[in-house]
This record gives sequence, C-alpha cells and structure tokens, in this order.
Amino acid sequence: ASGLSINDISTEALNAGDASIALRDGKLDAFFVVAGYPVSSLVELTSDAAIKLIPIDGKAAKSLTKRYKFLTTSTIPEGTYEGSAETATVAVTAQWFTSSKQSEELIYNITKALWNEQSRMLLDSGHVKGKNITAETALVGIGVPLHPGAKKYYREAGLLK
Repeated sequence: ASGLSINDISTEALNAGDASIALRDGKLDAFFVVAGYPVSSLVELTSDAAIKLIPIDGKAAKSLTKRYKFLTTSTIPEGTYEGSAETATVAVTAQWFTSSKQSEELIYNITKALWNEQSRMLLDSGHVKGKNITAETALVGIGVPLHPGAKKYYREAGLLK
C-alpha cells in the first residue's frame, strides 16, 4: 500500500518477543506486529531502547482498509509505549468464529450473552482493549459472513438491517 514490494526488503518470520530482541540488538531495522496494544515485548523493549512507531495512515491506510474489509483504521494512544506519540495505524477487530453447522438458537444465545451486563464488566476489566469491544462496533471490519443466529441477534438489537 506504500509502494514497497517484497523484493525491496529482507524478511524474517519472528514472533513479537524475538523481533523485539532482534531490534534491540541491532539485528533488525524494523518489524511489523499484529496484536492488541500494549504488546508486552514492546513495553519491555522501550525500557531498554528508544523506538519509533511508524504510522500507517493516509493513502496507505485507505488502500488497505478498502482492499481488506477486515481491517479498520485505528490509533495507538500516546504513551502506550515509553516515549511514543499517538500513532495512526490499521487494526483488525475482535471477532468470534463458529462453524456454520452450529444451530441458529445456540449462536443467537451466545451472541446475546456476549452483550449482557456481566460480559460487559468482564470485557471492561480484562485486557486494555476490552473497553473497545462493543455491540455498536461489533459489525465493523467483519471478514466472514455472519452466522444466522448472530444475524438474528444483531437485527433484534437494531444493529443490522
């Protein structure tokens, strides 16, 4: 989306922890990670080294979110990582997947349970990003067709036409 091709870079398949160590040790110039912030290995890395988050914004973000419907624009808040400013990026949303073979009633009830008051308390008190998981944003960036049971719930809730 920004004009680079795979031929312009050298790649390594590392997990976020190993990539953080390699960056700290000067063995990598940069890495890309898909994870909910704050990523523990990046928090640890910023206690040892200064890093710069590179934004994914403008035409690149627009191109990516148009091409890949499961992506959405987002920001990493200032201070998430030591010394970091607010940084525009693209993100994947939290999604639950099930088999299409599951009954409509079961998936309807699971979807309904996800959005009850007790589940809301668990989401809010769990991972930092849990507060961003809401019924109002549940249908943003979905990458697969909705199960009929989920469709039924979201229609009843007025979130799907």
